[in-house]
Amino acid sequence: MESFAFDQEARDAIARLGEHDLLKIDRAILSSLGREWKKAGFITAGVMIAAPDEYEDLPEMFYASRIRLLADASRIETRGDALALKTFEIRLASGKGVA
Repeated sequence: MESFAFDQEARDAIARLGEHDLLKIDRAILSSLGREWKKAGFITAGVMIAAPDEYEDLPEMFYASRIRLLADASRIETRGDALALKTFEIRLASGKGVA
């Protein structure tokens, strides 16, 4: 994950993820969004709280990295500094829905 320094427990949890897990996490992020701007930190916290137990060792910055990947894929729009989750804002991209 780019520039994030994860502890060993987090790296192990991330390594256990398969494509199906990543799709599930991305869907959870996307389903939390609409066309109104929301704070990325609020979305990551909500997704983490609602996540199944097998994802409990995933750090918040992992979810932030998924948000950045969704933005790079034009699935969501962003504004602000992506490294400042409290002020970074995200929303669904125009014409996009949950896949």
